[in-house]
Amino acid sequence: MAYSVGESVSGIVSGVTDYGAFVRLDDGSTGMIHISKLSSDFVSDIRSVVKKGDSITATVISADNGKIALSCIADKPKKRENKGGTDFESMLSTFKSQSDERLARLNRDKKRRR
Repeated sequence: MAYSVGESVSGIVSGVTDYGAFVRLDDGSTGMIHISKLSSDFVSDIRSVVKKGDSITATVISADNGKIALSCIADKPKKRENKGGTDFESMLSTFKSQSDERLARLNRDKKRRR
């Protein structure tokens, strides 16, 4: 079966290496998920994320010459935390106030040491 980029597929993990996981797809073909495409977080030990026999759903990111590359994070946007607000001005304001607080604390500590 020919897969198209962006297609969602499911299968069973048939092997795990230090650099990725091989997935046996429903039609019997094999795809690979590189370690960097398993999670949006840093993965230091692939075996802590997937194990042989796990059922997995992934997205096809390329299918060339019989090689199928898969990703578990292709459709998921990266998480970005915004602690000060939603626009640049509020982020800048938050950064400035935090910076001023740190400088004031450093100056207090410096005066105490004299």
